[in-house]
Amino acid sequence: MKIIFTALMASILMFASTSYASAEDFDYTEINTFVKHKDSGVTLGYRTYENKDKTHFIFRKDFDEKYDGYRAEYRYVENGNLHEHWLRVQIKAWSQGGYFYNHRFEHRDREAKYDVLRYRPQFGFMSQTNYGGLVPFVVFEPHWQHSYKEKDTSYSHMQTFIGAEYRVLNNFKIVPQVEIDLDRNFKKEVAHFVVDFKFEF
Repeated sequence: MKIIFTALMASILMFASTSYASAEDFDYTEINTFVKHKDSGVTLGYRTYENKDKTHFIFRKDFDEKYDGYRAEYRYVENGNLHEHWLRVQIKAWSQGGYFYNHRFEHRDREAKYDVLRYRPQFGFMSQTNYGGLVPFVVFEPHWQHSYKEKDTSYSHMQTFIGAEYRVLNNFKIVPQVEIDLDRNFKKEVAHFVVDFKFEF
């Protein structure tokens, strides 16, 4: 299983970096910083971009054992001079042997665009073994979108994340990854680097 997974990851990364890459790709980097308080389940986050005028301010709550698998999140997004408010709920459906599936629902209140409701499930695989301290993963996140104004519901796009988690300290992880976005026809829209800094206290 380890050999198969390693070969699969290598193949995906090679395909992403050759066939998918174009001149417009990797011209900006997404940087996320999360600080989680373990006892309360509250996370404060901040997303910024190198070479892109967009920021996210994130408040997240993971609920205790009584409500295991539930998460609520609010994001205030500044996109240039435009502002958005995102409300998101996540429910863990199942996980086994590194494979997982989560339900995710999101409402976006947006300036200069129609407000939307999205179902954006998240599924993939995270290795149960680390390789030199790295724990590789691949995550797929298709988006189905309902526009309140247009009263239209359709498949929108898919995000794919390929990366690895590295624990620097007991309460600090760095997660480098590549995000590849595909449009509704499964053609590549953009690919860019992402790095997460995760602190837990």
